[in-house]
This record gives sequence, C-alpha cells and structure tokens, in this order.
Amino acid sequence: MRETKSILICGNLILTDALKPLAAKDGDPIFEQAWQAEALGIADLLVQQGVFSSTDWAETLGSALRTAPDTTEGYYTAVLKSLEHLLAQNGVAMSELDAMQTAWTDAYRSTPHGQPVTLGSAD
Repeated sequence: MRETKSILICGNLILTDALKPLAAKDGDPIFEQAWQAEALGIADLLVQQGVFSSTDWAETLGSALRTAPDTTEGYYTAVLKSLEHLLAQNGVAMSELDAMQTAWTDAYRSTPHGQPVTLGSAD
C-alpha cells in the first residue's frame, strides 16, 4: 500500500515533495495536479508491460486529442479516455474500472482530513 502525504488548498491537491522532481526550470510543477503525472505514468507502465504498444497509445491519444478542447483539461481528459479505451480493447472490463473508481471514492470519503488516502487490498 502506497501513501502520499497531501494537503488541500482551494480545492486543488498539492502534494508535498511528490512533484518536486517534476519541477520546470521556473520551479513550478510541470503537471498541475499529481493525477496528471500518474495517468501518463500508468500509460507508460502499460506500454512497458506489453498491455498495448506505444504505437497504439500514440494513435489512440492522437485521435482523442483531435476532438478535445485545446486546454490542459482537454488534454488530460483525452489521456484518460485513451487509457480507458485501450484497457477495454485489451480485455480489462469497464466494470473492473468502475469498481476501482468506486473503491477510491469510498476510500477518500472515509479518510479523515489531513490523513493519507489508502486503498485496501481486495481480498
């Protein structure tokens, strides 16, 4: 189980120390929120694990970006849609993704303020 210390400021999750390695030269994080870095990291891991190819990832993301708004939110929405599409195409049922989303939602809603959110194992 991995825990990440975080604080909530004006509705945006700010990760303490977690994004420092991703800081641009001006000191600001490259990613606005940690989940954006994590989404791209997940895609990279899935390519490395052979779940889908880098070509499939590039083509799927490129296709999603052609119809997405030209904004940061539009880009990362396209990233998420591309991941969902490729996972479903490669045998990961949407019900599994929905169950994981529900588990995360339940975990963060039941976590006391200021404590790390943890997701228990599905025994």
